[in-house]
Amino acid sequence: MIGVRRHIHSDPELSGEEYRTSAFIERELIRFGLTPRKAHTGLIADVKGTGTKTVALRADFDALPIAERTGLPFASESGNMHACGHDGHTAMLLGAAKYLSTFAPKNNVRLIFQYGEEGEGGAATMIEHGALDGVDAIYAFHLCPELEKGSVGTNRSTLFAGVAEFDVKFVGKSSHCACRENGKDALAAAVDFCARLDSCRGGKSGTLLHCGALKAGTARNVVAGEAELKCSFRFFDKADRELILSRVRELVAGIDEVRGTKGSLEIKAIYPPLVNDPACVDRLGKLTRLTDMDGRYTAEDFAFYLERVPGCMAWLGVKDEDHTSALHSDAFDFDETVMRTGAELFIKLADTGA
Repeated sequence: MIGVRRHIHSDPELSGEEYRTSAFIERELIRFGLTPRKAHTGLIADVKGTGTKTVALRADFDALPIAERTGLPFASESGNMHACGHDGHTAMLLGAAKYLSTFAPKNNVRLIFQYGEEGEGGAATMIEHGALDGVDAIYAFHLCPELEKGSVGTNRSTLFAGVAEFDVKFVGKSSHCACRENGKDALAAAVDFCARLDSCRGGKSGTLLHCGALKAGTARNVVAGEAELKCSFRFFDKADRELILSRVRELVAGIDEVRGTKGSLEIKAIYPPLVNDPACVDRLGKLTRLTDMDGRYTAEDFAFYLERVPGCMAWLGVKDEDHTSALHSDAFDFDETVMRTGAELFIKLADTGA
């Protein structure tokens, strides 16, 4: 597993472009006597068990556009980096795959090596290619630098928020700033929107609204004719999604009425909340002590699998004196011995997870 992790880490590929990584995983699976099938760059392989139920185990393998600053001898020099632990996830599942291909598990096992978790929504493509066909339960782990090394944490409800990424555009009318009354200020409309966006919050659970980018105007002395905002909405209850988005639309309409602009809202991407199945959490809890974790506003497209079959994602702690950097940090690293814990739990779930 250490060798696999370092090989993948040294050659990171971005979402949807993981061709070398995919080919490497495919060769390993074939070496184990398995027959993988492709889903874009993702891979699906089955291990025959002695029973009739099927447990799916998932790992992701895409990287991030971050220049690495770890100083590791196997560090990436490409300007991309495995800064979210996906190299470790893949190594753990390949380790489990090697074991399970030799020692038949009690359940059939569906191995899912997923591409494009970081923004590409690769889970949806994996599902379209049959990743969940006949699956009774699914499990995954994610490395966690806030949790003590070797600890496992999750909860019995929502572990990750749902996300709606959206753009707002205001179209006004340009004029010279000396004659502002002849224009319709799209930038002013956008500023109003940013200032009032939090007023749209509410619903059954905690919601978060954020504007991360604003582009408007052409010159310092010209009333802006257009303004564009890039925003994100995070929610823990799926029922809140349309409620809050309808409030955002009403906010845009209200600003148009005051400013004389024409506003529009475009949804760019939607991820559901990641809701664990309590029975699957209990099965994992019989294998290891679980730390109860609060839900996070970050998103994980493992949520798409859990909309269709029961399952559980859990955090695998990597925090120690030498490893404290956050996920998506250019210094993120972990003690590779923690991969033993993840692989062993994958193997045990192959017997008991359904």
